[in-house]
Amino acid sequence: MSDQHRPLPTHEGTRTHVVEAHSLTGNLWWVLPPAAALFYPQAIRALYESGRLLHRASGPPEALAWLAIVVSVGLVYSVPVVGIGVAYLLGQHERTSCSELLARRLAHLVVASPSLFVLIGVVFYLLHYPNGDSVFWWILWPTVLAAAGWSMRRQDIETLASSRPNPLPLRVAHGTSALLIILIFLARHLLSHASAAFSPELDEAIMSTLRKWYRSELVQPVLVTLMLFQVVSGGILLWRATATRSDLYRTLQTSTGVFLTAFIVSHLNAVFILGRAVTKVDTTFLWASGAPVGLLPDAWNVRLIPHYSLGVWFVVAHMGLGLRGVLLFHGVSPSAADRVAWGVGALGVAVALTITFAQLSVHDVT
Repeated sequence: MSDQHRPLPTHEGTRTHVVEAHSLTGNLWWVLPPAAALFYPQAIRALYESGRLLHRASGPPEALAWLAIVVSVGLVYSVPVVGIGVAYLLGQHERTSCSELLARRLAHLVVASPSLFVLIGVVFYLLHYPNGDSVFWWILWPTVLAAAGWSMRRQDIETLASSRPNPLPLRVAHGTSALLIILIFLARHLLSHASAAFSPELDEAIMSTLRKWYRSELVQPVLVTLMLFQVVSGGILLWRATATRSDLYRTLQTSTGVFLTAFIVSHLNAVFILGRAVTKVDTTFLWASGAPVGLLPDAWNVRLIPHYSLGVWFVVAHMGLGLRGVLLFHGVSPSAADRVAWGVGALGVAVALTITFAQLSVHDVT
């Protein structure tokens, strides 16, 4: 075709491509959470290697080892932090597009990376493919990244995503089920594990007494059923909540909720299938702490540190955020309800640090 017959580009077409390119590059931060999750196993490995360095170091090199510990801990815990941050930013709009909604839900999924990595590791161990977790992880998150990138390219032709508020009966049932779990099991379970920081023997004595209650033929089936209901109802609530506008408190509630969903599934699988059915071990606090080797000195067990520490903190914080919603519903001032949420969250930090300290001390006392 000669130049005189070749169609000239229109200004409108050029402007459209520029806008599309600017929109795509301007929203690259949407894929930060899955990109961070992709390298989560490397952050865990760095934490393990830092622990080995600390164990061997003495004198001036010990300061360098502690610095490596701090950096690797920051890398590990930054993954869920990035997920929460991006989920919060994407929840600011009154209505959201389908691409934004996908990115927001993927950011929530990234928050659960610590428990997902444990769950996947146990599953592949049960399948007699111990290295399969790393392979699967490197398939999962590039796929997620590809889906996020494809969605971002389509955002200019999308309509707003539909949203429906969560029905009040389901929210009440979810909260009632959570309260029953706290009363039947969780409160005493956490206090028992916290006592291990002062005396492992005290924790063992308390656990032996409590097990007669929550492992009884009457209570245990009810407790497991309540746990599974939390997973199902929480998933439904999360799916709808992520399609509506969210403030910081609601984002923290949904983010901690998706983490706890993965944590419950992972913990039930580890206790009932791996522990009791396959390896036939007593699933005590020492078992959860990787005894006799411990958590930090073992390349596989080290992943349990963020799994359990965030599990304890998030379950307490999630309760505080739920309580905040109940208080607001009954006319309590927002400032007072907010203080209650932050206070319960601070309590969760204290309990999580105490239990984590006890777990990290296991290899020193066994």
